[in-house]
Amino acid sequence: MTLAGDGYELCAPEPHQFDELAAAIHRAYGGFPDPPEFHEMNQKIFEFDRAIVVRRDGRICATSTIYSLEMTVPGGPRPVAGVGYVSVMPDHRRRGLMRRMMTHTFTTLHETQAEPVAALHSTEAGIYGRFGYGMAGQVVRLTIPRGAAALLPERPRDPSLRLRATRPEEIADLVAPCYDVNVPIRPGMLRRDALWTHRALMDPPEARGGCAPLQAVVVEDDDGARGYALYTVRSNWVDSSPRNIVLVREIYARDPAAYAEIWATLLDLDLTATVLAETRPVDDPVLAMLADVRTAVPTLRDQLHVRLVDVDRALAARTYGCDVDLVLEVEDDLCPWNRGRWRLSGGVSAAECHRTHDQADLSVSIRALGAAYLGGVSLKQLAAAGAVTELRPGALAVAAAAFRHDPAPFCPTIF
Repeated sequence: MTLAGDGYELCAPEPHQFDELAAAIHRAYGGFPDPPEFHEMNQKIFEFDRAIVVRRDGRICATSTIYSLEMTVPGGPRPVAGVGYVSVMPDHRRRGLMRRMMTHTFTTLHETQAEPVAALHSTEAGIYGRFGYGMAGQVVRLTIPRGAAALLPERPRDPSLRLRATRPEEIADLVAPCYDVNVPIRPGMLRRDALWTHRALMDPPEARGGCAPLQAVVVEDDDGARGYALYTVRSNWVDSSPRNIVLVREIYARDPAAYAEIWATLLDLDLTATVLAETRPVDDPVLAMLADVRTAVPTLRDQLHVRLVDVDRALAARTYGCDVDLVLEVEDDLCPWNRGRWRLSGGVSAAECHRTHDQADLSVSIRALGAAYLGGVSLKQLAAAGAVTELRPGALAVAAAAFRHDPAPFCPTIF
C-alpha cells in the first residue's frame, strides 16, 4: 500500500472487491457493464496481486492492472506485461493519476526484474505516447464483397480438404493446435492457455449486438483439422433482398491451402453480400489472393502499443535481421534508469545490450524503440518523423535492417 499524495491512496485490490472494481471501470468507460459471462471470465483471468487501485475517501478513483503474458517478439515468445483496465473516473481526471499509476507500474517491473517490456491496446491512440509507449503494429480492416470470383484462381488449393460447419463449443479441442502453430511465427501473438482460449469462443447473447449466434467453419483432412474460422452474421435486407454481412472474429490455419479454403468459404456464403474482417494483419495473405484488392477497401489503424521498461533486457530478449553492433543514446523522461548510452550487439540467433561510454551512433526516444521493437515500424520512418537521429553515417540503415521483421506484428487477443 502506497500513498499517492493529495489524499489519494494507491493499493492492490482484493478478490472480493472485483465487482466494485468492474463497476468503476465501466463508469469510466461510459457505464456499459459486461454480460455476466464476461464478468465471470474477467474475474478468473484477473491478477489481483498485479493490479492497482487508487482510492480517495474510500472510493475508487483510478485503476490499472497487468496480465502475465507470453508474447512473440522477433526470436520467439517472451514474457511481456500486458497492461489493461486503465481508467480514471470522470471526476478525478487531469490530476496526474494515470502518470502515477504508470510510474508505479514501470518502477515495480524494474525493481523486481519482472517483464522488461509492457504492451497495451489503447482505447484512444494519443494517450500513451507521453508514457513512452510506441505504436508497434497496425492492423487492416477489410470489407470484401461476396463472390466466388473474389479470390484469384491460382490461390493455394488442396483437394484433400473437407469443410465442416459447426458451433464454436464443438471445436474447442482443435482451436488451440491451429492457433498455437501461428504463435511463434508472428510478433505480437500471445500464447493462450485454456482460459484465454475459452474466452475467445465465448458468445453471450447480450454481447451480440443484434447479430446471429457465433458460428464456426473447420477445414480438415484425414489427419484432422488444418484450420478454422469463427464468424457471425448481421441481418441486412435491402429492397426485400438479403444483403447480410459476415463478421469475422478470427481465422487460423496450419498451412496456406487451408487458410485460402477458409476465406473462399466465407466469401461465398448464401444470403450474404459482404465479409467484414475488422482486425487483420497488414500483410494478411488474403490481400495477395484477392482478384481486386480495391474492392476490400483496406483501412489501416493502430493496434498494439509497446513500452520498453528495461532497455538492456528488452533489446537482449529479441533477435535481429542482420548483424548489428551499435551504440544507442536513449531518451526516457519517465524511467531514468534507461537514459544514456547502450551498446547493442547481436544478430539472427542472439543479442546482448550493455551500458557504455562509447560515442553514440543513434539518438532514439524510448517511444521510438517501443514502436520499432516488434519489427513492424521502420527506424528510417521514425527518423523521418524526428524520433531517431543518426549520429554516425550509415548507422541508421544498419539499425533499420536489424530491427525489421517479416511477418508484420499482429495481436488479435485483447487484454
